[in-house]
Amino acid sequence: MDAQRRRQVATAGAAIRTEIEAAVTDSWADLLPAAESWTEASTARARAASTATLQGLLLAFEQGDLDDRRWSDLRATAFGHGHANADEVADLLRTVRIVGVELLADRLEALVGLTHDERWQLQREAAAFCEQLVGVGEDLDPAALDMMLAELERSGPDLA
Repeated sequence: MDAQRRRQVATAGAAIRTEIEAAVTDSWADLLPAAESWTEASTARARAASTATLQGLLLAFEQGDLDDRRWSDLRATAFGHGHANADEVADLLRTVRIVGVELLADRLEALVGLTHDERWQLQREAAAFCEQLVGVGEDLDPAALDMMLAELERSGPDLA
């Protein structure tokens, strides 16, 4: 996918981000049963984390990555500024991937004609993005890194 197409997909995704965020939040009752017992502050942090993740995901999809400052800010927001642990964040991000990215891909199919291959690429990059967000600072498996580099090479240049 070339840079212009990535920009088109990311721009269309940003335009419907509020709809995607609402679907993610609505899914918590089914996918995160613990959400029913969250305090108002916990719910607000989870919404902020979901919003920031979707924004970061779309920006990274368009640009290929986020700079260190944005990664750091996103990671702090995803972890509720110290109120959530890695397992809790992983569960929350699972709702972003399962509900948010799937709805995003469905809507992008209608809005910008997202192809099957582009959908697959968006899903793969979203999964890698969320895994990296939860696991920043952990040791990388060399085989996993080789696979990621091969996938990036196969997907083509991020910028024209």
